[in-house]
Amino acid sequence: MLPASGFAADMVTPAGIRVKTNGQYKTEAERKAVALAIDRYWTEVRTCAVHLEPGGDTDVNFLIEEFPRELAVEIANNWKVVEGPTTHRMMQAFPSLAHPGSWSTARRREDGLYIVVVPELNGLGQQMVNELNLWINKNANVTPTANLIGVCVPVPCVRFNYDNAPSQAWTECKE
Repeated sequence: MLPASGFAADMVTPAGIRVKTNGQYKTEAERKAVALAIDRYWTEVRTCAVHLEPGGDTDVNFLIEEFPRELAVEIANNWKVVEGPTTHRMMQAFPSLAHPGSWSTARRREDGLYIVVVPELNGLGQQMVNELNLWINKNANVTPTANLIGVCVPVPCVRFNYDNAPSQAWTECKE
């Protein structure tokens, strides 16, 4: 887990997720919109996770509810709009650490409950699922019955009140 002292959050969402925005959202309205969008991703992930785990598993349910207060999200400030390699649509991305010369929309640090994502939040839901799955498997007293990755990955792209044109991903996200 990433210690609070090692992460300079400048925003906390209503669900408790610590966010370092790196100045990517200029107005208070944009900051509020992104906080609500991050929480909406969390709500989608949480809903899927809760439905997969048995209702009587209080250990796992506690971990699911605790997760947002342990998670840290950083909004990348080294992004640009690039052409996607598969879809060929324009999208926000930052340089990949895993594959030099390629681009990423989101990445995570498994040992830190830490996600870096582009300002439009493309890829955040999938990374939340991956981090939650690791968090539960690492901290549960009894091995969980469900693997979230196979079921909860298709979390929808969430549109929020932040026009990041010319990226095309924003226009394809759900309201």
